[in-house]
Amino acid sequence: MSPCTTRWSACFANHESTPLTFGARTVPVALLLLTLFLHESAYAQTASEFLDPPPLTTSHFLEDYSYLRDPNNRTGAWWERVKFVPLTPSGWAYLSLAHEVRLRFEHYTNNNFGSGPKPTESYLRFRDMPYAEIRLGDHVSAFGELIVAYGDRSVVTKSAFTDQTGVDVLQGHLRARLGDFTIGAGRVVLIYGSGRLINAGPNIRNSYQGVRPAWHRGRWDVESFYGRPVLPGLESFDNEPDRTRKMWSVYVTHNPPKDASGAGFDVYYIGFRNNTARFNQGLGRENRQTFGVRHFGKNGGWDYDTEGIVQVGTFNAGQIRAWAAGTILRHTYTHVARKPFIEGRLTFVSGDHDPDDPDLGTFNPINAPGGYFGENGVIGPFNLINLRMIAGLEFAPGWTLSGSGVLYWRASVGDGLYGLGGNLLRPDMGSRARFVGPQADVSIAWAVNRNLNFNLAYSVLAPGRFVKDTGPAETVHFVGSQVQFKF
Repeated sequence: MSPCTTRWSACFANHESTPLTFGARTVPVALLLLTLFLHESAYAQTASEFLDPPPLTTSHFLEDYSYLRDPNNRTGAWWERVKFVPLTPSGWAYLSLAHEVRLRFEHYTNNNFGSGPKPTESYLRFRDMPYAEIRLGDHVSAFGELIVAYGDRSVVTKSAFTDQTGVDVLQGHLRARLGDFTIGAGRVVLIYGSGRLINAGPNIRNSYQGVRPAWHRGRWDVESFYGRPVLPGLESFDNEPDRTRKMWSVYVTHNPPKDASGAGFDVYYIGFRNNTARFNQGLGRENRQTFGVRHFGKNGGWDYDTEGIVQVGTFNAGQIRAWAAGTILRHTYTHVARKPFIEGRLTFVSGDHDPDDPDLGTFNPINAPGGYFGENGVIGPFNLINLRMIAGLEFAPGWTLSGSGVLYWRASVGDGLYGLGGNLLRPDMGSRARFVGPQADVSIAWAVNRNLNFNLAYSVLAPGRFVKDTGPAETVHFVGSQVQFKF
């Protein structure tokens, strides 16, 4: 079995495909996209005010535009003409279209503390995701979404999980609703709760293929899933269900009241099997059961989110006993000009205590999001204690400036340091040091409107004692910028 099927890591780095080279076309392509974005933005700003449109989500199929069936609910906004295209005179059947285009630049100096296959590198990523949905009344829908993603990156580092997947089917499923129950089948992007475990992914969206029963009533949502993660490839139309992994889950949410202060909670179970899992302890078969509870909400200017997770199961002949806990507390000074905010985040993710013991204590976040602990994507949520403090403000309409300080420690000295995708960056190598290093981030974002946004970020990550004990220990510098348009 190829090691490229082991985890969510960038294991396609050695794939011998012909890299996409933007070359001299980079600037014209970027200018063309920017012109299109600004044209659409200007047009959007001249339209009437939106009548509480659904938020633009990552999953897309959760957006409901059936309210546009009534002409009195239409505002004249340009996007209404493509969000609701009647297929019958009454609008009982309608077509909904959407698009997301993103151009992103990234630069790393001394990636992975200087131990990466190409530590210093600059590259462009282009992502295009068009979708279409047909709804028959309120009971049946067919949804399809493509992903077109290319990376102008070295073949040594290019990955189908983060950089390039050509043209592929990201989502394609049917849904049927009967009363409070919904059943879906096909390929789907899943996001659960806070996204700490099941998320859409950093750049190349992660999808799953299987069945998805759900139940909704009032403030209660119950979702379940049974199927396999989709394994991406670097070429077009080569994504397919991963035969080495399987997932099944039940996720229960009691939502907080809408448009008011209040609390909600999640209770969930996720089963996960990986026949080719790799940890500091070695390679083997992982069968993991995850149980979690989350409490979240807001009260006045305060927002909070606390989650606790326990994992049990087996890894080869040993037992899995792992856990994680995370909390976020944010205060926004809503009555102060520029609405400044402060935020604190504390995360504890267990690690293994003895690589020679068959039992495994390393927590598995299953499908972690990108930028888990900040702007760069170097360190992932395995065997880690993380403290992050953030402050920011809106210094002009639509403009936000924020900065953060981050500290990393190993949770267990018997385990190594992992990357965002679960790849082992550094084995423990007998080091007893816990401190991985400090990080500082600064970012500026401009949300022009509902459809168009820009972002620029800088991050610096310095090596701590553990990194110095185990190999190259250079300071990591990261610069990232992007422009994104979606409707």
